[in-house]
Amino acid sequence: MRLLALELRRVRMPLVTPFRTSFGTESVRDILLVRAESEGAVGWGECVASEEPLYSSEYTEGAQQVIRHHLAPRLFALDRVSAAAVGPALAAVKGNPMAKAALEMAVLDAELRSTGTSLADHLGGVRRRVEVGVSVGITASVADLVEAVAGWLDRGYRRVKLKIEPGWDVEPVRAVRERFPDLLLQVDANAAYTLA
Repeated sequence: MRLLALELRRVRMPLVTPFRTSFGTESVRDILLVRAESEGAVGWGECVASEEPLYSSEYTEGAQQVIRHHLAPRLFALDRVSAAAVGPALAAVKGNPMAKAALEMAVLDAELRSTGTSLADHLGGVRRRVEVGVSVGITASVADLVEAVAGWLDRGYRRVKLKIEPGWDVEPVRAVRERFPDLLLQVDANAAYTLA
């Protein structure tokens, strides 16, 4: 397909409640969206970089700049673009996987929309439904965490990812597992642990 335009949109989205992880607390998400316009469709991608480079060296403002000045020109240099062509076209630019993924996602979305193909069909999906999950941040107490998980389960979620950090790991995970023994449970420390 021919890429006609790329638009970068920044959205500041207040969170319903602050979300605490091992590297800080967020109450607002600074989101970078990519809109890719082709001859037959418009596609969207989201850059998952955080506002500050605390979890990764990538951050929202930096991703916006690298897309604008280094990645987008490489895509516009192609006669035809496809999701499969994005990676090779951007390979000369070192790093920046979140920014590159946002572009690839937007191009893939436009590509699939232009042919009326769902992402599930494109990926070879065989199920029509999948269990969705929720990520639960670090809370003030174990009791608050168990209550928060119960609330999400009451809303229909069946998979929960708990944020943990050194000192907030074994006890909260054990409490959630004991209260909900059949829960699909994951934990995520956001690289807070070392082997030392």
